[in-house]
Amino acid sequence: MDSRQLNTKEFHFEDENDERTVIITELLDPSYGCYVWPSAIVLSNYIWEERKLFQGKTILELGAGTSLPGLLCASLSSNTHVILTDRGDVPQILENIREGARLNAINISEDGDSNDQRLWIWGLMWGEFEMDGLLGLLNKIEDEGLQIDWILGSDTFYDPKDFEDIISTVAFILTHHSRGAKFLTSYQERSSKRSIQYLLDKYNLHCKRISHDTEQQNADCFVLLIQLKDV
Repeated sequence: MDSRQLNTKEFHFEDENDERTVIITELLDPSYGCYVWPSAIVLSNYIWEERKLFQGKTILELGAGTSLPGLLCASLSSNTHVILTDRGDVPQILENIREGARLNAINISEDGDSNDQRLWIWGLMWGEFEMDGLLGLLNKIEDEGLQIDWILGSDTFYDPKDFEDIISTVAFILTHHSRGAKFLTSYQERSSKRSIQYLLDKYNLHCKRISHDTEQQNADCFVLLIQLKDV
């Protein structure tokens, strides 16, 4: 990777009881889209506020990019298992995720070769369910005796052409792997005409907006909790 394309940032999370610093790298080439958008910061702040919900859990981040939320989760406890995924057809993005893990001194596993490591990196295309993609990942998770508790995504609802792919991917995980899992996603509103309600209905999903402490500073960023309707 060309080092001139990289920009390193530190994000600090703290309260009266604890603190964490997460280091990330951004890919400055616009074709990769690996920036820290406001929605990623909002989601990470929420995770920090409610970190007890994520400690000791198995967490899958979709479209991880810079991986700020996932890397924060990985720092919460030694028994938190995190799987960072992004599109496998752009190796620069996966390498950016690896670099973020290295900067935070987190042992990584490539495509689920765990060797007792608690962070996996996996190439994953939304809306594709073959053995070399989502289905293979879910099989590997189950072979390791794990089950996804949380799915994370920041600004996954950016391009309307991807909306059904992301919703169908989440629905597949919830329906075929872990019915009790929850999809926690943040997004920045760019048009009031955009809606995912028809897709939620199509895939039997329920959505509710979650309040968070940074709402006033980030009025156009929202946190959503999505899960199966009958759970």
